Amino acid sequence: MTNIVSALVANLAVMHQGHAKHSRLAIPLRHDTLSRYDRKGFGHLPHVIDAMATVGLVVKHAAHIKKRRTGIEATGELLEALLGARAEEVGRAEGEETIWLTARMGRDARGKKLPFELVDYVDTLETRRLRREIEEINAFLATQRIELQGQRQAGFKLTRRFTLRNITDPHTFNLHGRLYGGFWQSMPKSMRGGLRINGEPIADLDYANMFPRLAYGRVGAEPPDGDFYAVAGLEGHRAGVKAGFAAMLSSSNEMTRLPSDVKELLPAGWTGRRLAEAIGTKHPALVQLFGRDIAMELMFTESCILMAVLLRLARVGIAALPMHDGIMVPGGKQSVAERTMADVSLALSGVNHRIVTK
Repeated sequence: MTNIVSALVANLAVMHQGHAKHSRLAIPLRHDTLSRYDRKGFGHLPHVIDAMATVGLVVKHAAHIKKRRTGIEATGELLEALLGARAEEVGRAEGEETIWLTARMGRDARGKKLPFELVDYVDTLETRRLRREIEEINAFLATQRIELQGQRQAGFKLTRRFTLRNITDPHTFNLHGRLYGGFWQSMPKSMRGGLRINGEPIADLDYANMFPRLAYGRVGAEPPDGDFYAVAGLEGHRAGVKAGFAAMLSSSNEMTRLPSDVKELLPAGWTGRRLAEAIGTKHPALVQLFGRDIAMELMFTESCILMAVLLRLARVGIAALPMHDGIMVPGGKQSVAERTMADVSLALSGVNHRIVTK
């Protein structure tokens, strides 16, 4: 019971510290067979939540079928205590799975994408190697002093997440593979100036135009000079072009309709076909890749590069906080990190990637 209460309080504390707009913590209460992603001994979770609600520590919000899970909201003395808690007081339990495998589940009757499903795979030499690598990085970062606005951050653990195109596919680990779990990954850029690694301000380093460059490497063509996302007719709408470019590499069909998130970033009147033609004019060598669903393959290459960079830096004592296509390092280590990023990306992808500071 103590472990259940501790886990609930720790998760509520993290939510209040890092997500000021939210007050409810979603709790899955469905009774399923335990998998490698579940923590043992949590069968009494529903009863513990009810008991905490009875004594006035939380408010329980009922689930709504297909809309939301059961939610709990701290109240009374517990809420007061959480608002005064420090991030460094929150840790993580041992034994958490760090190598995830998920599967696409298709679309519902209205064409909306269904949530990905976790796959309970069997360990192999490959998955054990992948787990050793991510655990080496987590163990090293745990020894480093990472602060935000002067407050030490400790309750995080990186996971590496792979994906299957279909739930019935063989269990392979060569799609997606990006890293998640770092509190800094969802942080607004405006807040990154408050990050410190071992007392130093960070240098925010990025592989410029990494996705398009990997795509050019895939077809063996030389990329154009200048901004890859500067498309005629869409000046001032770079974010929309970038999102549309990613959508065309992620789709398994010709993009005739714009995804809603892309449409919001483009001027009125633009269609999926019109955008595809504009980007194809800018990048004729890549037209053969559009609608072939290769984005997850490119993400895998990207993630392998990032993992190799993190491991190489950790082994010489340099802490690096990963984004999807870049890292944040202590400012004094910027030059070493840039050389490492360039060397690793060339060795693993055969592409000279330009490193920029954000």
